Amino acid sequence: MPRLNQLRGDSADRPRTGSPPASRWGSRWLPAAGLLALSTVFLFVGQRDYYYKDLVHNEFTALNMALAKNLSSSGLLFENKRRNADGTVRYRTYHRFPIGVSALIKLAIAPFAGDFAAQLVAARTLMLAFFCAAAALAYLALARLSGSRAVALGATLLAFSSHHLLHYSDAVSGEASVDLFAVMLVFHGMVL
Repeated sequence: MPRLNQLRGDSADRPRTGSPPASRWGSRWLPAAGLLALSTVFLFVGQRDYYYKDLVHNEFTALNMALAKNLSSSGLLFENKRRNADGTVRYRTYHRFPIGVSALIKLAIAPFAGDFAAQLVAARTLMLAFFCAAAALAYLALARLSGSRAVALGATLLAFSSHHLLHYSDAVSGEASVDLFAVMLVFHGMVL
């Protein structure tokens, strides 16, 4: 009885030549297509006018930039400090955001001391990195759940291209991209 490979015209001892099957083509090029799609976020983020965004976006960014710059070595987050008439210093503290995010922002903006525009770009790039890492984790989890990389890539691009996510993806905030990354990290861990 002939083997199935011989019926199809393939020989088990002869190496395959030519283009790979369609399923292997997709597994080879889909990650590159996803990376290209996510890289457009970084490419076009500089095209926006940062100074005339809506009020909430600017407030998040201004507050978190101030908190990161004013993060003390003792872990105190403060918006500003004032010297009283008697010489004592009064801090306006703010402990709603986790200290770790402010520390990462402070590390990202430290090389650009004195240049606020460069600090803003560095902090927003860090937030975009969290956004893209969250998208990558969503893709990996969905690929494992669905068994199809194409479905996972499509679902990830659709989910992460919503207006709200793209609008706040570069807001310097401890809530937007960082929380999304944390949720996707937990989701990916649950799928594994």
